[in-house]
This record gives sequence, C-alpha cells and structure tokens, in this order.
Amino acid sequence: MASPKTQLYLDITAKGLCILGAALMIFGRGAWFYVGVAIVVLGVLFIGGSLVATRNLRGRGWGGTNRPPAR
Repeated sequence: MASPKTQLYLDITAKGLCILGAALMIFGRGAWFYVGVAIVVLGVLFIGGSLVATRNLRGRGWGGTNRPPAR
C-alpha cells in the first residue's frame, strides 16, 4: 500500500459501499436490511484500510520528526 492510488481506490470503494449499504437499509425489506448493515460494516473496514494506507504515505516518524524523503 505504498502508492497514493491504493489509498484513493480504497477510499472510493469504502464510500461507495457505505452509500450502497445505507440505501439497502433505507429501501430494503426483510433480510435486505441486514445485508445493508453488513455492507456498511465492510465499508467501515475499507475506511480503516484507507486510513492505514494514508498513514504509511505520510512523512513523519513515530517520534513526530520528519523522515528524509524516499529515493
């Protein structure tokens, strides 16, 4: 997950899953509501993956100091 495109794709996928899940929860009947809940949970997991990818791209170390740029 070292490329900015990975973070972008994870972010787009996560938002799409959350919107789809919310639509299923609002408009779905019966078991589709629970499918919507599961899709929203999956979207939240993708958001977590996106945040981890973003953290890996930032230029700060654990101590808060700037790391030298990668070559």
